[in-house]
Amino acid sequence: MSRVVIAGAGAIGKALAQKLAATHDVRAVRQSSELPPSTDRLSWYQADLTTLHGAEVALTGAHTVVVLAQARRAPARLQRASLEDLDRLLGDSIARAARLVGAKHLVLFANGETDVRLPLLEKGGVPLSVLRGGFPDPVELLAGIVTSGAGAGHANTPAWSGVTPEARPPSIPTCSIQRYAHPAGWAALDVARAYFKWLPSDVPLVKTTEHAGVFSIYVAGMRALVLRLIPGRSTTDCAWLAVADGSMNGEGTAESRFEFRTLLDGVTTLAALVGYQPSLPWPVYRFTQSVLHERVMRRFGLWLADQKGPPT
Repeated sequence: MSRVVIAGAGAIGKALAQKLAATHDVRAVRQSSELPPSTDRLSWYQADLTTLHGAEVALTGAHTVVVLAQARRAPARLQRASLEDLDRLLGDSIARAARLVGAKHLVLFANGETDVRLPLLEKGGVPLSVLRGGFPDPVELLAGIVTSGAGAGHANTPAWSGVTPEARPPSIPTCSIQRYAHPAGWAALDVARAYFKWLPSDVPLVKTTEHAGVFSIYVAGMRALVLRLIPGRSTTDCAWLAVADGSMNGEGTAESRFEFRTLLDGVTTLAALVGYQPSLPWPVYRFTQSVLHERVMRRFGLWLADQKGPPT
């Protein structure tokens, strides 16, 4: 008997968890807070698998990780992020977490030939089996792969014609993600610091300061936003800035963050504003501040693409 973690327990994951619980110790991870009751061999766990720390805790103790989590719908009230970029965060977080916790086997239920999670999971270094389906019962096939403990080698199975698994992320106020080409030799924190230094040159009446990992944005002399670097959630490849204070900050979730993540492919950086709750009324924010944020982030991406050599 070994510990199996099912990352993304929708309809297929729930059926798989119940089947595997006859012979394995199973943890089924959902992004919804609505969890079924646990049993002796099957425990349910809620986690945001787009975050590194969320994936690490969820996968702790796993021998095999079955990856069903996938962005199938917008997770936020205001969504300015592609589902593919959300999948990139998922794949990167799970790949890093699986390596960190010492998992021995990953199984991916792939979504077609261009699943963006696949190359990131491959970069994690944990042996990977890829199921593309073509069988009447994907649960039976997944259970067989898990039980056999096979390594990589299932990548050529044909596409399954059924419904793909659905991740149900928690409801959050905002989710805005931009994707950039990562400057060679830069850490994620270098990109974050470069953004705050660049911002006043692009947006009139804006000034920024940094002191001891606290970044402040001033608009027309008013301290509009305060973001705090969280060391325990930040690494060379991840700068996690908690949205902490400021006149433009409302009552966001505990996980409100502005994150700069360099993906395992080494050439991509994602800038993700997730869970931010504005102080402006929603109708006003939707057509003013959120639009400005997206445009500014796009212009920052153009600036970043022109940077050569080490950060200054």
